Amino acid sequence: MAERILITSALPYANGPLHIGHLVEYVQTDIYVRFLRSAGKDVVYFCADDTHGTPIELAARKEGVEPEKYVARWFEEHQRDMRDMDIRHDYYWSTHSEENRRYSELIYSRLKEAGDIERRDVEQTYCETDRRFLPDRFVRGTCPNCKSPNQYGDVCEKCGKTYSPTDLIDPCCAICGNPPVRRSSTHLFFKLGRHTDFLRNLVQQPSFLYPSVAGQLAQFFEKGLADWDISRDGPYFGFPIPGEKDKYFYVWLDAPIGYIATTEKWAKETGRARDAMEYWAAGSDARILHFIGKDIVYFHALFWPAVLKTAGFKVPNRVQVHGHLTFNGEKMSKSRGTLVAGRTYLDLLDPSYLRFFYALNLGPGAEDLDLSLTEFRQRVNAELVNNIANLANRALSLI
Repeated sequence: MAERILITSALPYANGPLHIGHLVEYVQTDIYVRFLRSAGKDVVYFCADDTHGTPIELAARKEGVEPEKYVARWFEEHQRDMRDMDIRHDYYWSTHSEENRRYSELIYSRLKEAGDIERRDVEQTYCETDRRFLPDRFVRGTCPNCKSPNQYGDVCEKCGKTYSPTDLIDPCCAICGNPPVRRSSTHLFFKLGRHTDFLRNLVQQPSFLYPSVAGQLAQFFEKGLADWDISRDGPYFGFPIPGEKDKYFYVWLDAPIGYIATTEKWAKETGRARDAMEYWAAGSDARILHFIGKDIVYFHALFWPAVLKTAGFKVPNRVQVHGHLTFNGEKMSKSRGTLVAGRTYLDLLDPSYLRFFYALNLGPGAEDLDLSLTEFRQRVNAELVNNIANLANRALSLI
């Protein structure tokens, strides 16, 4: 029986359009999937919209619509843009689905049975005006390290220092601007530290993670792996945690489970597998590969494998990591006009130009890729049009 291969791209967040930086990953994955198919491999390619969390709930409220309607809009737009970029998924689904709810609850119950869930009281910032606990990105203030103003509640964009929202100097609510207070709340933690030996051995395998990327994870092992808060207080757009009052699964628990949920939906819709467990059961002979950006390596190479192993699911065979896209040597930025929407590109140029440029410049590691407009024009004209297209045209003429 031929080896079965399941490949995923990271799930785009359902709160805005895809830009050309997002498309690096989907083009890279699509090219690899096409290569495997051309070699006669049995391969399926899945993706889905990541739909939960406070940012989506608040964005929907700002537009005056329910979160379900808000994410449904981006679900359609994301699929349209990917289709027009000639990216071909075997199935595209959503984390706000019955399949994802069921698998999230199943995995959580197995983590509890394994003794890997612990209740702890956590002091958090709370806005009395909006009557809600504030996630990291909804508290702003002065960095406690470099004293830069107007920084997020988890990391300073100036000095790179990480901290807790309660460490900020002169914090304010990012929603209403009023200073928050501190309140204690009981949260649920996954005991990631218990899996240190397993994870250290896993990330050191070159077949699982590119060596330079694995080296970047060494800092987490040196500090000691921190247990992971997998719960959030309501109001929150997400799945309620069974047996808890006004507690929801943190988006980073149920988002990667969307890979499994999408496999389940595809299996039921197409009949090409009995269910997701043909690929995701611990003893499955299928090969699973994740394509991701370097900003989410921690979740996919540490948190996710530990959750899967504990819950009795298959650990992915490889996590393939790419770098970020820069534009003319600069970080992509909406304010600088360097954040180009995928739809803007598609309205102006052929998708094959960008696919060709990404294919030429992507390597096996996580180095950043620069979209220099001068180089883009020269390489497309000289190599794609003059060399490849001209060769094909001459060959066809002779035939």
